[in-house]
Amino acid sequence: MFAAAVLMTAFAILAVAVAGPRPPGLALTGTVWQWTGSTTGAGESPLGVPDPAAYTVQFSRDGAFEAVADCARATGTYRTVPAGRAGGGTNALQLEAAPASPASCGAESLSQPFLEQLGSASRYAIAGSQLTITLAPQGTMTFGAAVPVGTSSPGP
Repeated sequence: MFAAAVLMTAFAILAVAVAGPRPPGLALTGTVWQWTGSTTGAGESPLGVPDPAAYTVQFSRDGAFEAVADCARATGTYRTVPAGRAGGGTNALQLEAAPASPASCGAESLSQPFLEQLGSASRYAIAGSQLTITLAPQGTMTFGAAVPVGTSSPGP
């Protein structure tokens, strides 16, 4: 019996060593999410974001969020309902932005579509380091987790 327990422990250690450590799971809160693109409907081309770091959203544990949209900023509150209670495999998400003062960021800016799409959020899902927000009535926004300043990815 003891030998079997030792053998099973050895196999478990070997499995972790071969597979490597699992990356920590990301949560909606505590992560700066950078907008990487959107789809808005059937027949429309996906929208790619040339500078994801210029379009971010961060959700706080207290139900507040902050968004940076190029030269504009927005704040507000959000509410989530976990997937099991929301009905389905994704979490419900509602955002209410405080009125923002209009900002003209230039003709190339995506600030207006970014803020409008955030206002249409209905659900979210996190897979790895990607956040997908489903928009109502249709479409999605995709975000990648920002790498915090002062950290680097492992070298070769």
